[in-house]
Amino acid sequence: MIFNSYEFVLLFLPIFTLGFNIIRHIGKKNGNGRMLVDLWIVLGSLCFFSLFGMQNLAILFISICFNVCTAIPMSFMRERSVRMKLFGREILTQNIWLFIGITGNLVLLLFFKLSGFFLPIAISFYTFNQISYIVDLCRGDIESFKGIDYLAYVLYFPKLLQGPLMGYQSFEKELDKTLDKSFDFEIALRGLLLFSIGLFKKVIMADTFGKAVDYGYQNLTGLGSIEAVLVALFYSFQLYFDFSGYCDMASGISMLLGIELPVNFDSPYKAVDIVDFWKRWHITLTGFFTKYVYIPLGGNRKGEAVTYANFMIVFLLSGFWHGTGWNFILWGAMHGILYVITRACIKHGTGVKVPKAIKVFATFLYVTAAWVFFRAPDIQTALLLFAQMFTGGIRKLGSGFTSVFRLDEFWFVLKVTPLMKYDFVWDVCLFAFAIAGVIMIFFCKNALGRIKEYKVGLGTTLLTAFLFMWCVLSLGGVSTYIYMNF
Repeated sequence: MIFNSYEFVLLFLPIFTLGFNIIRHIGKKNGNGRMLVDLWIVLGSLCFFSLFGMQNLAILFISICFNVCTAIPMSFMRERSVRMKLFGREILTQNIWLFIGITGNLVLLLFFKLSGFFLPIAISFYTFNQISYIVDLCRGDIESFKGIDYLAYVLYFPKLLQGPLMGYQSFEKELDKTLDKSFDFEIALRGLLLFSIGLFKKVIMADTFGKAVDYGYQNLTGLGSIEAVLVALFYSFQLYFDFSGYCDMASGISMLLGIELPVNFDSPYKAVDIVDFWKRWHITLTGFFTKYVYIPLGGNRKGEAVTYANFMIVFLLSGFWHGTGWNFILWGAMHGILYVITRACIKHGTGVKVPKAIKVFATFLYVTAAWVFFRAPDIQTALLLFAQMFTGGIRKLGSGFTSVFRLDEFWFVLKVTPLMKYDFVWDVCLFAFAIAGVIMIFFCKNALGRIKEYKVGLGTTLLTAFLFMWCVLSLGGVSTYIYMNF
């Protein structure tokens, strides 16, 4: 079950939200609210995840059991500072359990990524969450292992599929805070509006651009130059609205429960350079790699050359995490090389002043070019798309390419206008989508930040209802999220 499905929107979400608020109210009166809320989260999230199939549920169960069997003895050994001799050295036993835990998690993740058997839904995200948990438990950042709290943290469904990668301590604080609150109608309506905006980004924007991209990659040799450029551009838009939409929906759902998730997406195509981009795109994943890979490698403490080498390792790992093909490694390398160059320029200064708009545009073009290798099944296909941009010729957009923008709601509007008698009518829809995408990406404020400024009133309520109904009526072609494949 995914957020953009009838069963989630019309059945699961209302039942879970209502039940959560009732249980929270009962728990506050009885003094056992935290346990009841944790239990409701665990049961609801298991029901949510079970609809992805028993195979996926079984792998999640195996992963959780392994980490529980690691966390319990680790917590016991850490509390008693148990030591043992290994290879002639005295070490803390908790560190051995930490090594076992990290190794086991990575082996399970790599097995499914490399074996080609099948890739379990969300395995990277719940694996990373559990790695962060056992590391923080070993370090003493988490006081002790508590089973039901741990399960609620790992399984909490709004962040289970694609993040954000939220630390255990932060999640605990949010759950404790929500127990001190009563249901707030204004915050709930804001959450519903944010969810509706995210649903619109996914169902109307991302999925429509995605159909054009799919058509382009299925007909590469027949693309004209303009179409080839649009395929690359539209994939950037598809990724943006797909992930941004998910983040908005996850935050909106959590607002209905009185929980605040960390910001995970902050208008990344407004970035002035690649360093700025990675402060805005999948923010919590960047934080995870920084805390658990970059810093343990030495961070910036071992000189400039080692620092830049550490950056490259992180980006190459990021590429490998997204996929095992050479195209993903090249994507990671492209980002890593520019990141190192940019950091060096920032540190040593270039003396060249460039207008902000040019820097934003140049960064977007580079990121878009890198996305081509990310989307293409292999490097050869990516290079073929680039070749079509220069050799495809300037010609009229093909009807197959523009037809994906023939949304029924547009057809009902356009059929009463004189435009319907012209052949270019669907080209107008295509460019209307492109312009809307540009406006939303480059000129609109981040939805999560803007929601906090909205005043609940008639206008807000009507906008929520309009977006929600439009998206629900368009759910016939339900699609999964791109990041669920990682």
